Amino acid sequence: MEIMKRQSLLTAALTATLIVAGCATAPPYNPFKITEEEFRGKIKTIALSPLAVPADLADSDPVKAKFESLIQAKLREAGFSVVPSQESAEIFNNMNKQLGGIFDPVTGKRDETKFKAAREHALRELNTKFKADAVLYPSISAGTARFGGGKASWGGTSESVAISEGFLAALQVGNLSGSVRALSLVVSIENINGGDAYVNMGGIQLAAKYSGGQFVAVPRNQLFVSEERVVGAVNYALAPLVKNSAPAGAPKAKP
Repeated sequence: MEIMKRQSLLTAALTATLIVAGCATAPPYNPFKITEEEFRGKIKTIALSPLAVPADLADSDPVKAKFESLIQAKLREAGFSVVPSQESAEIFNNMNKQLGGIFDPVTGKRDETKFKAAREHALRELNTKFKADAVLYPSISAGTARFGGGKASWGGTSESVAISEGFLAALQVGNLSGSVRALSLVVSIENINGGDAYVNMGGIQLAAKYSGGQFVAVPRNQLFVSEERVVGAVNYALAPLVKNSAPAGAPKAKP
């Protein structure tokens, strides 16, 4: 829950930043929160945290597996060593059990002291056992995208807001503008000792479309089915890590 809350805030901030960056006079968005030179010089091994998804997303396991696999492959392409999310989750869960759980069984509230202890332990273990220099926290965030002229554009992608194709559908939405619910991949890389090192997002697809004079939710069986959109979101979110040379001293990605 905490990760999703944090990622939702990141998505809102990123969306606003990217909209401003899209203006002709604004500088392009820089996902590196430390200098790129420092990032590539210090970060060689990245531990992947399990993908967080919206609480109302049904049948989320295939979605998690697909995105995590693509993220791992992209990081390796960039020359980083990757610690799979299963390792991160196991370390955290084991510590969680030792502490007797981090949520109060009566109130359901999280014990912040226990959570901090479990998190710090997990980071130490990832560094000791796998030499992890940073942790990547990925999430699928349900935010909004601006649209106009029948098309929404956000996070490196675009999509028609009409639920169907054709001249009539285009006519219905052509004069509309506003915001529509959209799904994005948010990636946040933190140094193993804390502190943001890289934050970016890639648009996936719209979660609502215009039909019959109103926006309606896109059915679950139509979400994440486009391999092109899923791959595109991962590529866009992590592209700045790949476009330049791999970090000094890192193993080269295998073909």
